[in-house]
Amino acid sequence: MELLIYYHFFHRTTKENISDSLASINKGMSKLAEIRKKMANGAECEPSQKQAVRTWLGGLHQDYPYALTLTIKPSVTEHTERGVYQRQIKRDDCDKIALRFQQKLNREVFGRRAADSYGHTLKYIAVVEGERSCKALHLHLAVGGLPAHIKPMQLQSLVSNARLQVRELNEQFEVNIADSGWLEYITKELGRRDTDNVLWQLA
Repeated sequence: MELLIYYHFFHRTTKENISDSLASINKGMSKLAEIRKKMANGAECEPSQKQAVRTWLGGLHQDYPYALTLTIKPSVTEHTERGVYQRQIKRDDCDKIALRFQQKLNREVFGRRAADSYGHTLKYIAVVEGERSCKALHLHLAVGGLPAHIKPMQLQSLVSNARLQVRELNEQFEVNIADSGWLEYITKELGRRDTDNVLWQLA
């Protein structure tokens, strides 16, 4: 009889201990989940790289009064010893395309010697667009630093002459006066944690 009573007491006490332990574990897990949620919310409150770049550029828009869009051909013809083929233009090609255009436009504006030997250059902020939105690749540029002897109305023909010297660029292009929202517009495809489509080497 005493043995039976002891068994029931021990069995009940063990079940209660297990229940208490489970309750404690569940409480601890809930607390951990709460901490993780707060940390996640805190991370979301931190400014993203996209926001940081836009904030920084927002203070520079007066230095870049011209808006320029260049369209890129989907492919170019390549001639090799094995024959002729069409090479598709990819995102990795855009850096070189933009650099070549920058070189050609600087020569058009300042002259070849001043641009190549003395480093005279316009100011550029260039962004590749189309890769993340699954559109045709194109370049958006904010341009500044036009010398006093060049009139704004001349920029269209200077851009056209430079474009003709870069075989990967299409005929279609646009030159406009940039408003205060241009720099925000051209950075719309920036990632939250990266700015890979901004061509910082041109800045």
